[in-house]
Amino acid sequence: MILHALGTKVLVKMDARQPKTGRIFIPDSFVSREITGTVASIGEYVDCVDVNDRVLLRHNAGVELVIDDEEYTLVDEDSVLGLIEDSPIETI
Repeated sequence: MILHALGTKVLVKMDARQPKTGRIFIPDSFVSREITGTVASIGEYVDCVDVNDRVLLRHNAGVELVIDDEEYTLVDEDSVLGLIEDSPIETI
């Protein structure tokens, strides 16, 4: 399936979740999702990012989707907080 973002929407392919090691079991419902990813599609009115840009998203923004076993998030342009260059960001 192919999904194209429209208007001011940005479709982001989310980064894989980083496994945490330790002895405490935390259910998936309490683990925050990744907030970084790569732009897969942009709407015609988006001008702050381009396809293939690495971005940081507002926590819990947008609609989570699974397309062909890959995790995506569809967000408004204003939910993109910044561009990422080369260095990985670790969420706390």
